Amino acid sequence: MSSENHVTFDPKLPRHKPKLTTYLIALIVIVYILEVYYNAMYNDKIIIALGAKWNEGITNGQLWRLITYSFLHGNLIHLILNIVALNVFGKEVESIFGSFKFLLIYLISVWGSGLSSYCFSPGLAIGASGGVFGILGSLITYFYKQRESVSGAKLRFKSMYTLAIINILLGFTIPRIDNFGHLGGILTGLSFTWFITPEYEFKLDSTNKSLKVFEKKITLKTILFIIIYSLLLYLITNLCIQT
Repeated sequence: MSSENHVTFDPKLPRHKPKLTTYLIALIVIVYILEVYYNAMYNDKIIIALGAKWNEGITNGQLWRLITYSFLHGNLIHLILNIVALNVFGKEVESIFGSFKFLLIYLISVWGSGLSSYCFSPGLAIGASGGVFGILGSLITYFYKQRESVSGAKLRFKSMYTLAIINILLGFTIPRIDNFGHLGGILTGLSFTWFITPEYEFKLDSTNKSLKVFEKKITLKTILFIIIYSLLLYLITNLCIQT
């Protein structure tokens, strides 16, 4: 075979620059500073006013609480644990899925987590852990679907679901942990990500005669799924509130 016809293979998967995760962490830190300023961690009325998951308020139509609670934290350790997890796993998800899909995964998971907490836990709830569990769920789905085509995906799949199981079990042993929120977050992340996982294709780079991996563009099917999933979650939310 002549050198001009020789084709090499570049197995590197396309990655996105994870900018949004950093902004999200910065926003969470700013909100925590406000909590400290208003001494919100020791005053239920203030933490409710700042947007905690408060069942009575949600029942009365304050659905935004199913999102805003995730920006609040009970103490410095609570904050650090969640922002470290976001910095590690959130950036990985954003690098794989891109900023738009990452934001959807996070917010939808936070919503699912808040809804699960509303349905099964009457107490106040705050913290980004529901979104973090949703992110773990999205990584489990991604590595499962890519287990036969991406190097190391099988091992990452096992490590991700093992980590999730350990944290869920720990949640049952630690007081004041809203494990219903964690379960809701991871189940939402798992299911929502199934149909928006990136798909890849090989293309020949005519410049250096190599096969490279490219991410396929978002299809109409994916957009329709996002709309339908969001509508179903909204309908389930209203159904839960009315019952």
